Order: sequence, then C-alpha cells, then structure tokens
Amino acid sequence: MDINKRIIALLFACFFCFSSLVACSGDSTVSTDTTVDNGENTDISEPDGNYIYVDAAANEDGDGSKTAPFKTISEAQNKIREMKNGDGLPEGGITVLLASGEYDARSGIIFTEEDSGTESSPITYAAADGDGVFLLGGIKLSADDFVPLSDEEKNMLNDDTAKGAVLKVDLSKYGITSEDIGKRYSNGSVSSAYKGMGTAELFINSERMTVSRYPNVESLRTGYSDGETVFDIFSAFEFEANALALKERAPKWNLSELFACGYFYYGWSNSSLPVSDFDIEQLRVTLAHNISYGIKAMKPFYFFNIFAETDMPGEYYIDRNNLILYVYPTEDFSNSSIVISTTQNNIISAGNLSYVTFKGIDLAATRANGFAISGHHITIDNCKIYDICVNGINAVGSDITIQNCEIFNIGEDAIDLRGGDADTVEESNDLIYNNYIHHWGQNRKTSKYAVKIEGCAITVSHNEMHDTPHQAVIWNGPNHVIEYNEVYNVCLETDDCGALYAGRCLDAYGSTVRYNFIHDIGSGTAKAQAIYFDDAVSGQTAYGNVIANVTGYGIQVGGGRDNVVENNLIINSGDNAVIYDTRARDGMIDGEGSWFYEHTVEMPIRLVELQAKPEWIEAFPDYKNIIPYTVDYSGDIDDPNLSCNPAKSTVKNNMLYITHDGKYSGFAISDEVGKMGTVESNNVVVDTALEQIPGYENGDYTLTDNADAFGFGFVKLPFEEMGRIIT
Repeated sequence: MDINKRIIALLFACFFCFSSLVACSGDSTVSTDTTVDNGENTDISEPDGNYIYVDAAANEDGDGSKTAPFKTISEAQNKIREMKNGDGLPEGGITVLLASGEYDARSGIIFTEEDSGTESSPITYAAADGDGVFLLGGIKLSADDFVPLSDEEKNMLNDDTAKGAVLKVDLSKYGITSEDIGKRYSNGSVSSAYKGMGTAELFINSERMTVSRYPNVESLRTGYSDGETVFDIFSAFEFEANALALKERAPKWNLSELFACGYFYYGWSNSSLPVSDFDIEQLRVTLAHNISYGIKAMKPFYFFNIFAETDMPGEYYIDRNNLILYVYPTEDFSNSSIVISTTQNNIISAGNLSYVTFKGIDLAATRANGFAISGHHITIDNCKIYDICVNGINAVGSDITIQNCEIFNIGEDAIDLRGGDADTVEESNDLIYNNYIHHWGQNRKTSKYAVKIEGCAITVSHNEMHDTPHQAVIWNGPNHVIEYNEVYNVCLETDDCGALYAGRCLDAYGSTVRYNFIHDIGSGTAKAQAIYFDDAVSGQTAYGNVIANVTGYGIQVGGGRDNVVENNLIINSGDNAVIYDTRARDGMIDGEGSWFYEHTVEMPIRLVELQAKPEWIEAFPDYKNIIPYTVDYSGDIDDPNLSCNPAKSTVKNNMLYITHDGKYSGFAISDEVGKMGTVESNNVVVDTALEQIPGYENGDYTLTDNADAFGFGFVKLPFEEMGRIIT
C-alpha cells in the first residue's frame, strides 16, 4: 500500500468514532470506502526502479541482476544489508523480484530488523509474474514410488477392498528422518496432545488428507464415565452397529498408537488425546490424560491413527518406527501433487521488521506457521497461505496490512493479529482486508478462527470466510471494526458459539460489528448464533448486519451493558432473532453458587484497572461512572451504573423475516434491559416475507422499496457492498 493510501486508511480509522455514532442513530450514510489496494495492481512484470532478481532455477554464482539472478532469497537479503551498510537504500526502495518456481523453505526464511526498509525506501519481495512463486516447507513425493502392500500388511487391514487399494512409500528414500515426521503428540500435555500438532501431514492437490480413523464419518458416543479419563462406549439405539463392530475390528488395532478425538463434555470444546487402555470386550476406554472439562455421557467422539482402518480414499497412516507412509489413493492419484510437510520452522519469520511488503507469494506445507512476524508497516498482499499445521499468519505490531490473500487448509487460526495497546487505547492501524479465508481449524477444531484480533482498533473489512467446525472471528480490546464481511458455513460442529464472537470482558468498548452478511450458520447437530456478545461483554455495537438461516439466535447478548443492537435484518433464525439476557445481574442476585456469580465478581477487576487510566476515561467518558460490583456491595442493586446491570443499552429497529411456514421465535429482551435502556420497534414479517425479499432464493436479501421494514423505521442496508471485492 503506498503512503497516500495508508494515510487515507488511517483517516478512515479515525472516522470510525463518528461513523459509529451515526450508525447508532440510524443514519445509513456511513462511509463504506476503506480506500486500500484491492489487488488490481499485482502484476509487476515490467519493472522500473531498483530491483534485485531471484530465481530458484538459477546458478549459484549469480549477482542478483536480471541476467544473473540469485538462487535464494537469503542472498537478496544479504545484498540489501550490504547496501544499507554502504551508501544506504535508494530513494523509492527496492523490489526483490522472484521468478516463478518452487523454493525450498524447509529451513525457514528469517527476517530481522536488519532487513527493514524505511518510509521513503521500502522493500518489497514479490512474484515477478504476479504469482507462481511457491515457498515449500515440505517434500514432494512421486506417485511412481508408491507400491502395493505385502501380504502381511494387507492382513492387518480390516477392509477387503482397502487391501488391494492402499499403497505405501519408504520415506527414507527422500532423506526424511524421524525428526522430520515428528511424534503424534509432543509432551503429553492436554494442550498439545491433538491431531496434527508438531507432526508431518499429507496433502494431495493442496488438500489435507485424513489420518486413518474409525468411524470414517459418523461418531461413536460416550456412555458411563468416571468423569475424568475412563468411559464406556455407548452401544444402544443408532450407535449400536459402530460400537459392537469394534469387537471385531479393534483386535487388529495397534493400541499403543491409538488416539480419541471428540467433544467430551461441552459442544464448544474439542480434545484429542492418546488412549492408554482399551478393553475391547467391555468397550471401555481409558485416556492417557485428563480432559479440561471432564467427560460426559452421550458425547460424540472417534478413534484415529489406526493403520487397520485405512479404508477410504484420502486416509493415510505413518509408521514412525519404519518411516513408511501408507495411503488410500484419491482419484487420479498418479497425476496428483503429493506433499508431506516436514519442517518445524515457520515458512517466513520476521522480528522487529518494518517497511517491508510480501506480494504474490505462496507459502505451503509446514508443521509450524506460514508467516510469524512482528514489527510495523508490514504488508502481506495477494499471497496464498495453505496446508499449514498451526497458524496461517501470526502477526504482532502496528500498521500491519493483510490484504487480497487466500488462506486455506489451516490447522489452527488463519490470521492471529495483535496490535495497538488496549490499556492506553493506542490504535494499531492494522488492517485485514479483502481476504478469502476458508477451511481453518482443521487440526484443533475449537477456539480457532479465521480472524483473531487483540489490542486496539484493528479493522477487519470485506473478507469472505467459510467452512470450519467452530467460529469465524473473535476480538479482544477496544475500538475494533468488523465490517462488510461475508461469513457462512461456520460453527458446523459446535454448540453455544457464534460466527462473530466476543465474550467475558469489560475492556472491549467501542468495538463495532456492522454491515456484515452472515448466513447459513450452524448445522443440524450444532446450534449457533450469527453474532454473539457472550458473558457480559460490554460496549459493543451490532448495526446494519444481514443475518440469514442460522440454527440458533440471530444475535445473542449475554448480560452485558452499554451495548447497541440496531437496524439488523434477520431472516429465518432458528431461535429468537435477538436475545438479551441478564446473566451478570442474575449472578449478583442469585449469589454464590450460581453459575455466573464468580464472573460477576471477577470481571470488575479489569474495570477498576482501566478506570485508573486517563486514556480510557478520555476515550470512554462514561466508563468512570460504572460502579464495580463486589462481594461486599451494599448499594442499590437497581443502580444503572452498577457493573453487572444491563444498563444504557439499545435494542431497536431490528427486523425478523420468516420465509417459511411453521413455528418461529421473535425477540427475547429482558425487561431489565428496557427499564435501564431503550428497547423499541423490533418487528416481525411473516406472511409477505418472500414477496419483500424477491431475490431470496438466489441469495440476494435486498428488501423491496415498499417493504414493511421501512414503515417501522428500518434503514436501508448496502447489501451489494457486503463481502469480498473481486476484480
């Protein structure tokens, strides 16, 4: 992004405070222009200026010129360092042009402060042709090297068809070692003992393959449990066939390598742990470690890491002792790109880096992160980051821009960005813009996000996010803006969750969720919300969002204060369109022993800390008037300023449209919210809903000009501007 566009983006961020007030007043004239590079100018094949050339296919004695390019990026880094130590960087900066091809990134590419540019002389690492540059952290395998199983190996499989289909390859022929493969889990702790962490993974045509599991798609269910590590497998009703089949199948399993993965207690907490004992006859499982929340009956789980169950296309198993990879081939396996991730290094690491741009580069196949960076004025533009075990991008700093990227097949978070200072309300000027993010949380299924932001004033705008077991966006800290995003097919496996989520804090004031298109959230087995202000999070605004086809609530507010829920269009919510409860107040009234009491008492600790900071009081003047609720509080429990009361909130001009016959729920707003704030003009349209949304069947949720909503005071929404900008 050039400096003029950065300045405009900064002005937009400053404009946020005013525009939020406009949004809350119902005015639809909020600016929708983030004024950033939308990826149109990514082709730099005709360069002018100061350039260094790199080509992975070049000779090793190049000088970085166009006719004799360097072979590695590190050579270009060294030349730039020499220039800085000599005459300095040229005015206008330097662009390192990378020729199309594959670059071995198994050792990781490391940038330090020495590799920084300046405001007047920035440094760019870019694909010469706009794309086609691959930084690969794994090793490509040839389909020709895969051979059939021996008779002994075939007899170890349970499925007869698999015996003739599964192939194997000796990984040692590629120089792959046990260290390259890694252990199935690292140190035995609950936090690290899950599928994929620190271990090699198999990717075919850039798709993550499945470690051999049972059952293949369905789940088993827990039965009786001691609540900690031991449970029986429930073997009745519809679960009987899979459970009883274990008595025939499990004798071929290698129990010393067996893992169990499931939602063992809560529907929003997934764990994968090694199995220390499996009594096949009694169908009794003993896990090697306790699970955070324990084990409850009738919870879904499955077993994995089982050679004998390699029985469907895409399943694989690694014999770590003998370095043999077994795979059930996918369609057209012989012509496929087959990659095994072997490095434990981040593809690109950067510490205290500044004024550097990475553009048009692919990062793939690592057991660690794609980018792991810190610094300021760093841009990641038009890159593809995929087939990553941990995070796609892990970034810390200010003036960081992540834009026009595709990030997919990610084990944990797609983007984890921290910037600014929540304590001093120092804004980060960080921007996550126009990215296509899909299929994340593939290894660790819960509490992993397309976008996770922490700090102050990060903007998340015009991104498209879809397909994950759990949530899409989570934020902590004040003054964030989540706007114009399209989010769908998320929360597919989990309960009590939301596509866009913040919870249990009193330091996220000033954050706004506006003009997002959130649809098709949850599944038949998972009840989820579109927007979830959970566990008394306060000071949030949800304005002008279009929400359609969610299994749970359209918007759920869990007992916070100073929240605004206004002018949202909700179509076909499974439960209430908007629900606003009083859990923090209930905790105070119900007292010790009630489920939210501890949180009611603990949350004001942070409140008191921030009330002592002049920066917070300047940013949020009313914050100083909030009275912390403590165990010895003896004042008026109905005082609107009491921290646990749902006071000074607004829920108005929200519309629920129901396009189907049958039961529906409207709005469930606690009386206390209305007494201490504003609740008005929230309405439902049923009989003529389809007539007023003529494009519904085609995914266009624009209301007709004469829709009932506008008669109730609803303000027209810029539906056509929501989502990713594709040029």
